[in-house]
Amino acid sequence: MGMQGYFHLKEAEHVKTSSVNKDFYNKVVDELGLFSAKHQLYTYAVLVAILRGAERDTSTKSEDICLVGNVNPDNLLIVKGLIAKLNPDIKDGGSLLKRMHEYADAGINLLRVEYENNGVFRMDQFID
Repeated sequence: MGMQGYFHLKEAEHVKTSSVNKDFYNKVVDELGLFSAKHQLYTYAVLVAILRGAERDTSTKSEDICLVGNVNPDNLLIVKGLIAKLNPDIKDGGSLLKRMHEYADAGINLLRVEYENNGVFRMDQFID
């Protein structure tokens, strides 16, 4: 199977997170307005986890954030490419999406701890 097989994600699939992280998405996007959409925070969180070398968060992802089709296509392509490259064991779109959620929650955990400890959400600390 070529690279194309990795990249097929159904637009109707749900982007998911854990319930504790869903609260943080709501706070950052809906209350603080730091991102205009939750999918932006999602792809940012994936990058934070990758850059920090964070352990994937394999906890249960029971909460919907948005649909795959809502995610900015450029951001999605970058995130998918990085995760596919870092995880050669991934065989299909379903396992790729599951892995993306694990990285996203790992990044959200870092951002949430940072926010809770300092009372600020400073994006510059994560991405130069």
